[in-house]
Amino acid sequence: MTKVRRSHAEAREEMRRGIIRAGRAQLADRGAAGLSVREIARQLGVASSAIYRHVSTRDELLTLLVVDAYEDLAESVLSDPATDPVNPAEAFPAVARAMRSWAVGHPERWSLIYGTPVPGYVAPAQRTTGPGTRVMARFVEILGHDRTPEEETSSLSPAYREELAEGMRDLDVQAPTGAAADAVEVWLSLIGVINAEVFGYLGADLARHGEEILERWVRTTARRLDLEGATEAEA
Repeated sequence: MTKVRRSHAEAREEMRRGIIRAGRAQLADRGAAGLSVREIARQLGVASSAIYRHVSTRDELLTLLVVDAYEDLAESVLSDPATDPVNPAEAFPAVARAMRSWAVGHPERWSLIYGTPVPGYVAPAQRTTGPGTRVMARFVEILGHDRTPEEETSSLSPAYREELAEGMRDLDVQAPTGAAADAVEVWLSLIGVINAEVFGYLGADLARHGEEILERWVRTTARRLDLEGATEAEA
């Protein structure tokens, strides 16, 4: 039987997937601080030199896993048709629920991107900013849908308005500056709510009610943002 030969690109991609798979397992067992390139080589049954062609340092391994986590989170959230910004009342709670669901299902990977920074590691912006802002960009699109450019900008300093405008250009999103300011506040608040559950800040008793806590946050925030229809579940 003739053995099918893999191309160099296929072999490289297979090794990359193996490194990510082993890295995820290490995150679950040891946390980010315990990641080891040599241990990944052992897990994959290859020489360390084979791994070093792909990730030569722990920081490179961390970056690979950070990008993988961001991309997986974004695909999980944005693949849901309900998150389409054309219907903000439906999209806003859909994004929040999908984010919490992914975080609860992958706590070690959520911790890597939204938990305590790994000492000594600085994520390279050129590799992580794009994947890491995909869901945030959707948030801006949702909150900016049908908003007028002049809305809610009077309270923003000129410097902050310019920073928000620059951020939207980087995200390639068209939205009023006021919507971007709302998105930043809402995003930070949502991360905090999810972190409280994932990292055990709620305690054992309240942790059981993480889903309900998120739903209450969704209703309260939707009312503040005048997202008509997003609070119908409360009725």
